[in-house]
Order: sequence, then structure tokens, then C-alpha cells
Amino acid sequence: MATVDLEAKEGGEAEISATIEPGLGWDESVVTRPIGLGWDSEAVVVDWDGRGEAALLVVANGGRSARVYRPTGEGDFPRPYDAGTPVDGLDGLRCPCPLPNGSASRFDLVALAPEGLVLLRNQGPADRPSFGTRQPLGLPADLGLGAVRVVQLAAVDWDGDGRVDLLVGLDDMEGYWPDSDALPVDQQAGFNQKGGHPGYDRSGLWRGRAPEGRIRWLRNFGEPGHPHFELQPELEPDSGRLDLATRPAPLAVSWGGGDNLELLVADERGLVKVHRNFGGQRPPVLMEARTLKYAGAPLVLPEDRTTLIAADLDGDGRSELVFGSAEGRVFAIRATSRDAASAPSELVQEPGPLWLGGHSVVAAGDLDGDGGLELVFGDGPGHLYWAKDTGRGAEHRYGLPEPIEAGGARFRLDPGPDGRLGGPVGPRLGYACPTLADWTGNGRLDLLVGGAGGEVLFLRNDGSAAQHRFSHPVALRCEGAPLILPPRVRPAVADWAGAGGRDLLALDLQGFLCVYPALDEKNLGAPVPLVDRLGRVLRLDGGFGLGGRCSLWVGPWTGPGRLDILVGLPSQAAPFVLPAITGRGGEVSTVLLLENQGRLGLVPRPIRLDDGRPLVVGVEGCSPSGVAGAGPGSLDLIVGSDDGHVHYFRRDQLRW
Repeated sequence: MATVDLEAKEGGEAEISATIEPGLGWDESVVTRPIGLGWDSEAVVVDWDGRGEAALLVVANGGRSARVYRPTGEGDFPRPYDAGTPVDGLDGLRCPCPLPNGSASRFDLVALAPEGLVLLRNQGPADRPSFGTRQPLGLPADLGLGAVRVVQLAAVDWDGDGRVDLLVGLDDMEGYWPDSDALPVDQQAGFNQKGGHPGYDRSGLWRGRAPEGRIRWLRNFGEPGHPHFELQPELEPDSGRLDLATRPAPLAVSWGGGDNLELLVADERGLVKVHRNFGGQRPPVLMEARTLKYAGAPLVLPEDRTTLIAADLDGDGRSELVFGSAEGRVFAIRATSRDAASAPSELVQEPGPLWLGGHSVVAAGDLDGDGGLELVFGDGPGHLYWAKDTGRGAEHRYGLPEPIEAGGARFRLDPGPDGRLGGPVGPRLGYACPTLADWTGNGRLDLLVGGAGGEVLFLRNDGSAAQHRFSHPVALRCEGAPLILPPRVRPAVADWAGAGGRDLLALDLQGFLCVYPALDEKNLGAPVPLVDRLGRVLRLDGGFGLGGRCSLWVGPWTGPGRLDILVGLPSQAAPFVLPAITGRGGEVSTVLLLENQGRLGLVPRPIRLDDGRPLVVGVEGCSPSGVAGAGPGSLDLIVGSDDGHVHYFRRDQLRW
């Protein structure tokens, strides 16, 4: 029987906590799948159950999600993990670090909260950790250093006194934001009236001061269970300052084995350097660095790497490197010698619910002509993937996603400088937002892709009905200039005018819903705003910091022959957007129906569950699509969530 469970969250929001059936799942041939529960995963290795096993504690979605994964069975490195167990009490936390507490519960956690460094006491038994009240440790989120950003924390006894200290990677942000005295930082992130980032000059150079990487350490003067940290001077080798770029990730390791503690550092350049420790001293006396290599060339970590940790995953006495990614996956690297390492290996788990990757924007359609419901989705780094439907009828089952190529090369949407809304200090994430539509009228599904930079790329499908092949991306133009939308918008395609042509439905730079008539495959006419029954334009973005980030779908939702619009909104923006266009307060649904009443305009109707509760999917965005249901001529609803899960709703489970 179909069930849904929505749990109330702070601020009146709710989230779906159970998959609705009939629905979506993995094909039976998928034995393992990547570890993942959302975007920006951060992993830490800890003996969670007290059995001597190296379990993975993974937090994601800005700390909103946390699970512990335990290794299963035997086998070559890396061993698979179980499907994971949720961990409560870690909401809003980053960079968790286990510290011995000298009690039966074995360890507590130190982590970075929005208010600063906090201690989470472990109140559970030795085999079932449980974390309760957060205890401030007297250091604010900037550690008292002012304009800095904490990149990561790593627990280690740096000075050899038997107490666990913290190594801290920092970005020095002093003077980073241009004109910071004139405007709040939150209002400096976004597009200007011409679709450019106000922080960059006309040459594409950042107008503020370049950020710089720093490494400090927090010395622990406390006792087990009662840590007390004090900030120490910046780490420097005898030869002068460390060679650091932004996003520094410092670790203390004995790479390749042994007892001599060394400093391992990675930064945004992706290189991994190990500084020798002269005489094995504590604190280490840093000497020249050597760069780790793979296959004779420098090892380069992915650009979208999150935090980096060192731990012995396989019990061989040597440290592995473990890191997460912006799309939510987790990888490990093992030492092959003192100066070399393996390639990153993706850590996998037993199959659970269908998961596509953090910041997924999902489009559904029959891509290979076999009558199935393929999923095409983009991720945070800007790649595109497709997952083939091997199921039957209402049961849709999927193999592991495969990358999509365009012009013979793997597609990646580069945001350009304007699309990096936080400026050059952040990773280069394109946030690909794909739309499946027959844009050329040749009977094959093409791709239109929006993203972080606001451009819309057209990928023509030159393949056959049964096998897609996409050509080189081409940027659409409007009135002779590049088409620029707000960031992270998935447009929709339809014959809105009913004249047998095709139109693009999207937001303009002010966030108003518009129709862009297609003049040909690459050129669009001037946008025409769509209006409600009172002739008012419909603004669908949430202003500063919440601009764009919505997904559109057009189709006969309310009945045959009528083109309605479904809108997926971020849960952060819905409380601002919905009351403004519906005239009613308290609207929190993240999926909105704009019912098309012809010349009378569009009627906004939030989608709810059949018991009246709001339909809330995702945090920073969701992507709805109407799909063929069990009944003739009726549509069901698929909604992709930015945490990577995909939810299926039968039509009779919804109200509007």
C-alpha cells in the first residue's frame, strides 16, 4: 500500500521520510552503489560500535543529514559498507572530529556550528553513540581571527602531550568582498542587471583582495571529556611560509607507515604535499615538501573535494586519505610507497533507495525509445548523466547512471566567473539543470541545460530513436545577445502559443516567468511575461541569495489539451514566493501548479498531499515532472530532490 510520512521541521517545513510506492528503485543487478546522502559530504572515520572496525560517519547537506556506515564482509580495498544508519543531533554541523572522553561512551564529538566550536557529549552506551546538548567551547565560528573561513578541522595529538589537538585549515578573507562597507555580503552575491557578477570587473578579474590559505592549530589544554582549546601561531616551516592556495586541508600522517608524524597538505590546486618532520619531533619541525605521485605524475584530487581526512580503513597499519565531494560521494586513496599513492577509489554501500547525487536536477522521458522512463540529471559539478529504466509498468527500476557526452567528450557545464556567486574562493560548480524536449522537431529528445552562470546550452540529439548522441553544446541567444537567466534554472519547452512552433519558458533576470518564442534552433525572440487572472506578472525567485534555483515543467497536468506549468521551488524561498503570488500566508509547498485558464491567465495552486499537508521536497531546490500514470490520460508526479533522492507520487495522492 502506498504510504508517505512527512516529519515537521523547524520553521514549519516538512520533509518526506519514506518512499512512495509504486515508485523508483535500483535494478536487481545493482549490488552496490556509491555512498551518498546529499551534497557536500564530509566523512570522518571512527570506531562507532567499539568493535575495532573503521566505520564512516558522513554528514551532508550542510549538516542536515548524517549517517554512519559500517564495513561489511571481507574483500579487497575498499570494502563495501552497509546501507547506513541515521545519526541524530548533528544538524547544522561541519567538520566533526571524535575525541576520546575517558568514559564508557569512549568518545565525544567536536564540530563547527554556526555559533562556533562546540562539544557534543556522547550520552549513549559504548556500542550505541548518542549525542545531545551542544556545549560551546569558547571559540566563535571564525575562531576569533576575524575575516576567515574555516575549511576543515583534523584531530591529532600535534604536540605529543597525550591530548588530542585540532589542525585547522583556513581561508584568509580580509578585504575579499569588494565594496564591503557599502553593501552587506549577502547582497553582493548574484547577477547584475546584465547577467554579470558585480564582484568581477569587465576583464573577468575579481575586484576584491585574493583570499589566502592558512594553517593554524588549536592546542588542547583540557582533560578527556573536558577539552579546552587555545589558538596557536600559524604553522610555518624553517624555510618560511607554507606554499598554500585557498581551501587548505592539513593532516598529520605517517605516509607509507612508520611513527614519524608529518604534515600532509592539499589545497584548491589538487596537489597533495607531505612535509618531512625533522628528527620526528613534536610539534613537528617542518622541512621541505614532497608531492605524492600516481603512475609517475603528481596525484591531483578532484576540484570539488570537500574535507580530507587520514585514517586506516583496512587495518594494515597505514593511513588512507578519505574525502567527500560536492555531489556527495566519498573516495579513498591508499599509500603505495612513501612518495606515491593509488588513484581515488569510490566507496560503495549496499543498495538502498534510489540516489543520484547531491544537487541533482532531474528530467524524465523515454530517451531510448523503448517505452521506459529514463532519468536524465545534472549535478553540482555540472556533469550530466542518464539512468536507463529496466522496469515494467509502474515499477521503474534503474541501472547505475552513465555519463552523457556532447560532441564526443564528457559534458561539463563550466559556470564561468559570473556563475561563481561566492567569487573565486569557491569551487567551480556548474549546477547543470537539464530539460528533455524535442527542440528540433525531428522526433528525438534533445537537451537544453541551464546552470549557475545563467546561460542555456542546446545539445542536439543526432542519434537514432534507440540510441542518443548529443552534439557540441551551443548557447541560445535572445534578440542577438546571449540568453541569460537567473542561476540554476531548469527551463521548459512547449508550443505555448499553440501555433505549431516551440517556445522556451523560463525566468528573466528579474525572476519573472516569461515565454521566449523560438525563432530557430539557436535564437529566441523577446520574452513575454506570463500573468495571473488579475494581469499581474509572476515572480518565482526569492531575491538576494535565493535567486533562481527553480525548475519548470510544462504539460497537460489538469487535463488533455491544456498546457499547465509545474514549478519546483527551494524550501528556503517558498515561504516568500508563494504568499506573494497566491495571496495566502502559510504556503510552504515546494511544488506549485500554475493552472492555465487561457486568456484568463494562470492560477497558482500549491500542490499538497491528499490529507492536506504541504508537499515539501528538497532544501535548495526540487525538480518536478509529470509522467504517464496507471490511468489512461492521467499523469503522476516525479520530483527530484537536491539531496539526490527521487520521489514518485501517484495522482490520487495529491491535491491542488
